[in-house]
Amino acid sequence: FNASYAIKELTALTPEIGRPSIVRTAVQRKIDTRIHCVRSDGKVAVMIFDKIEEVSCWMLVETEGFVEDVVVLPSAGSEEDIVYYSIRRSIDGVTKRYLERWALTSECEGGTANRQADSFKYYLGEPTQSLDLLSHLEGEEVVVWADGIDQGTFRVAFGSVTLTTTVSEAIVGLPYTARFKSTKLAYAAQGGSALTQRKRFDHLGLVMRNTHYQGLSYGDSFETLDDMPLVEQGQTTPAGTVWDSYDSDSFEINGTFDTDMRLCLQANAPRPCTVLAAVIAMNTNE
Repeated sequence: FNASYAIKELTALTPEIGRPSIVRTAVQRKIDTRIHCVRSDGKVAVMIFDKIEEVSCWMLVETEGFVEDVVVLPSAGSEEDIVYYSIRRSIDGVTKRYLERWALTSECEGGTANRQADSFKYYLGEPTQSLDLLSHLEGEEVVVWADGIDQGTFRVAFGSVTLTTTVSEAIVGLPYTARFKSTKLAYAAQGGSALTQRKRFDHLGLVMRNTHYQGLSYGDSFETLDDMPLVEQGQTTPAGTVWDSYDSDSFEINGTFDTDMRLCLQANAPRPCTVLAAVIAMNTNE
């Protein structure tokens, strides 16, 4: 039996992902292979592998705090391994350390308790307007997802927040932003490569699943993002809708002519969002 091992440079396209240095690593094998690399600046570079889809990519995890360590525990009978981050946070002027667990992918698809927030707490009980389980986030601005609805942002005072309506099930935690920025778009030119030609976006088509109807913003830069259309196929989308599946007509996207044209997508906790495909129509000035 002959076996051979080939070395692959994982940071060839993003050599800066491990800077300033990597101080801790842990490997997660379920739901897919992910290498959690804790950096010396408190951020985490995560390498994601999916052999079937031939995916090999990095994502950078940042939070309102400093990640100091990572632990991955195998979970028998569960679809995912258990991932914990040890995080140092400054709360109400006091340094505190928390052991925070990643939510499962299946827990971030909408529903009454969508677990998309950092350092969150979960409430299940009698209908109430006051959620008083937040002493660990005193003075912080938090987001609330309750009874299947994004309830908005609130400031924690005396360990609690007061909502505008009564709820029976809620997730309350720190907000975060998920961003995607494409590489340079070099197509849609009849005269050859469009890399150095001026171009602009015309239309954008999206295929998504488990996505809040206002869970994604889009544009050619993060400074000029637009929200998803409120009207789909001639019908106003009901407030709070979470699409199990979204595959609709493309819509206009604002943009200016530039040689370096890129697609920017942004999702914000606590609204769920899963983008499967983005199709872009462009105008090229040849």
